[in-house]
Amino acid sequence: MLGKLTGSLEYLPYIDGLRALAVLSVIAYHLNHEWLPGGFSGVDVFFAISGFVVSASMDRQGNLNLIRFAIRFYSRRIRRIVPALMICLLFSSLLSTLFVPSSWLSDTNDKTGLYAFFGLSNLILFQTNDDYFSPRTDFNPYTHTWSLGVEEQFYLVFPLLFFLWVVGKENQRKYASTLVFFILTALSLVLAWWFAKRDATFAYYMIFTRFWELASGVILYQISSQFPGVLSSFGRPWMKTGVAASLGLILLGFIFAHTDHFPFPWALFPVLGTAGLLFFLRYHDNSLILNGLSNQWVTFIGRISYSLYLWHWPIIVLFRWTIGIDSMDDYIIVLLLTFLLATGSYYFIERPFRYSPIFRTLPETGIVLTGLAVVAVSYFAGHAIFQNKWEWSLSVTKDRALWYPASSKWESSKTNCPLSISNIMVQDSVFQQLSPKCNRKIKIRLFAVGDSHTGAYYSMLKRLSMEMGIEVLIYTEGGCSYIGFFNSHSANSAYCQQFYEAVSDDIKIRAQPGDILFLSSLRLVRLGDQWALLPQGIIRAHMSDKHSDEERASAVQEAIDLLKPLEDKGIKVIFEAPKPLFRAPAFRCSDWFNKNNPICLPGLEMQRSDLLEYRKPVMESFEKIAQQAPGIHIWDPFPVLCPGETCKTSIDGKPLFFDGDHISGYGNMFLYDDFKKFIISLLENSTALMVPPVINANLTFDQTDRNSRLVDPVDINEEVSRKWI
Repeated sequence: MLGKLTGSLEYLPYIDGLRALAVLSVIAYHLNHEWLPGGFSGVDVFFAISGFVVSASMDRQGNLNLIRFAIRFYSRRIRRIVPALMICLLFSSLLSTLFVPSSWLSDTNDKTGLYAFFGLSNLILFQTNDDYFSPRTDFNPYTHTWSLGVEEQFYLVFPLLFFLWVVGKENQRKYASTLVFFILTALSLVLAWWFAKRDATFAYYMIFTRFWELASGVILYQISSQFPGVLSSFGRPWMKTGVAASLGLILLGFIFAHTDHFPFPWALFPVLGTAGLLFFLRYHDNSLILNGLSNQWVTFIGRISYSLYLWHWPIIVLFRWTIGIDSMDDYIIVLLLTFLLATGSYYFIERPFRYSPIFRTLPETGIVLTGLAVVAVSYFAGHAIFQNKWEWSLSVTKDRALWYPASSKWESSKTNCPLSISNIMVQDSVFQQLSPKCNRKIKIRLFAVGDSHTGAYYSMLKRLSMEMGIEVLIYTEGGCSYIGFFNSHSANSAYCQQFYEAVSDDIKIRAQPGDILFLSSLRLVRLGDQWALLPQGIIRAHMSDKHSDEERASAVQEAIDLLKPLEDKGIKVIFEAPKPLFRAPAFRCSDWFNKNNPICLPGLEMQRSDLLEYRKPVMESFEKIAQQAPGIHIWDPFPVLCPGETCKTSIDGKPLFFDGDHISGYGNMFLYDDFKKFIISLLENSTALMVPPVINANLTFDQTDRNSRLVDPVDINEEVSRKWI
C-alpha cells in the first residue's frame, strides 16, 4: 500500500508522474500542434488531479467552523498559486510591452493579462471571442492562464461544498456531500454537451462546463476514502487491466482529441483515464506504468509542473513575436529556457512560500489578507507597465503617428474646421460620425463603408473632413467586405449580412443628392496574414477558379442592384480599387529583433506587374458595373503607392503599410492629396459645392524627424514620383 486515504494524503509519487505527463503533453502541443494533436487535453488531467488532491489536503478539518475552514483552504491555495503566478505575469507584462507591437493580433493581450491577476482571464477570452485555437490566442502570452481561472473559480465554491463532508460525523452527511458533487457534475456535463455544439468558446473556457472535471477528482477521493475496501476487492489481473485501460484513455485524448468537440466528449477520455490511474495505482504496486510514473526524473518534472506550465507559454509566445520558433534549434532553446525558469521559480518562489517555517507559522487570516494585497499591488504594477507601452516599447511601431491611422497627427491651422466626433448607433453596432463645427461650405456627407480597410483610412477621412468641411460617417466591421467580389466565410456570415443590411438601410435614410458613398474593402484574397505565411498556390487559384468567377459575377449583379438606386438618387458612389498586397506583415518585420522571423522571409516587396495581374479580375468586375451604372466611380490608390516596378511597404524609411494590406498612418497622409483631388473633381459640377474649399497648403506630416523641415504631402508625392519613374 502506498499511503492511506484517510486523514491527510501521504506523498504518492505517481501523482507527480501524472502531472509530468500532463504538462509535457501541453508543452509538446504548444511547441508544435502536429507533434501531439490532442496534447492540449493535458489540462484536463490537471483538473482531475487538482480535485483529488485538494480534497485529500482538506480532509479531517472537522474541528473548524465553515469560516475557519475556508480561511485555511484559501491560505494554502494562496501560498501555492499566487507568488509564482504574480512574478510570471509581471515578467510577461514587461517583456510583452518591450517586444510586442500593438495590432489586431495583440489587441486583447493586455486585457487578458490584467484579468489574469484576479483569475478571470477565461472570462475575457470568452467575451472577446478569442477561441483557444484561433490565431490571436497563439500570440497572447496570457492565454494559458484561462485554466488557472477555471481552477480558482472552482475554489470559490469548493469550501462550501466540501465542508459538509469534513464535518459529517455520520455517513449520511458524507453521502449528502458526495450527492451534491454528483448532481453538479451531471449538470456541468449536460452544459458541456449543450454548449460544445452551440458555443464552443463558452464551452471551452467557462467553469460551468468544466466544473465536472475538477469535481470528478473530488468524487473519486470521497468514494475511495469512504469505501476503502472497494480497492482491495479488485484482483491483481483487474488492477493491471484497469491501469492499462486508464493510461490508454489518457493517450487516446492526447492523440485524437478534436478541437471541434471540446470539452465534450473528448475531455471525458483524459479525465476518466486520470481518475482510473488515481484509483487503480494505489494498490497496484508492481507495474511498469507505476514505476515509470514514479521515476525520480519524472516526479521532478511533476513537482515543477506548475512553474513549467506558467513559464512555457510566455516564452513560446515571445519567441513567436521576435525571432520566431520554427526550427529544432528554436525548440531546444525554448525548452531549455522553460526548464531553467521553471526550476528557478520552483526553488526560489514556490518552495519558500509553501514550506518555509516563516510562512507556515503565520496566521492563516494574515496570509489570506496579505495574498489579496499582493494580487492588488501586482495588478496595479502590471497596469502601470501597460500604460507605459508607447514609451517603453522597443519596436519602431511606438511612433504611432507613422504606423497607426487612428493616431496620425499633423499641424493644425486656422483654416481647419474643428471636428465634433460622435458615435452613431445602427441597430446594435456603433459607428463614428465626424461633423465639422465651422460654417460648412460643402453641404454634403461622405459615407465610408467596408471592412477594416475602411477603418484604416480614418486619418485620411478625418483630414478631409477638417479641411473641406465635409461631414463623414464611417461604417466599418472587421471581416465584412462590403461588395467584396470573392468568397469569404466571414464576409458571407450571418453577422456580416446583418451589417450590410443595417448600414444600407441607414444610408438610404440619411443620404441626400450630392452625397458620396465611399466603398473600401479587401477585395482580393490576402497574400499573407499577421500571424502566418499563406500557401500562395491555393490563394492565387482561389482568385481565378471557376467558383470565384461565379462569385464575382454574382457580386457584380448585387452591386448594381444595390447601388443603381443610390446613383439615380444623385449619390456619388466611389469604389476603392485594390491596393498593393504583400506576403509579410510590415509591423512584424521592421525591428532588429523580428526582421529575421520566418514570417518575414517573403520580404516587404512585390513586383508591380505581378500585383496588377493578381487584381485584374476585380478591375474587370468594376468595368462590368460601370457599363450598367456609369455614374459609379473608381479611385485607384495603386499608382501612388507603387509608382515603380517594385512595390514596397515603406518609402524613405516610413511605412506605407501597417501589415500586408492595411494602410499605415503615414500611408494615409501619403495618399491624402490624391484622394482629395479625386473628391474635388467629383464635386466640381455639384450644386452642393457652394464655395471652393480653402485648402491648407501648409498641413504637415513628419513625425520621425522632429528637426527636419515641414513636409507637404503634395511635395512628397512629387518627390517620390521623380525618384521611381
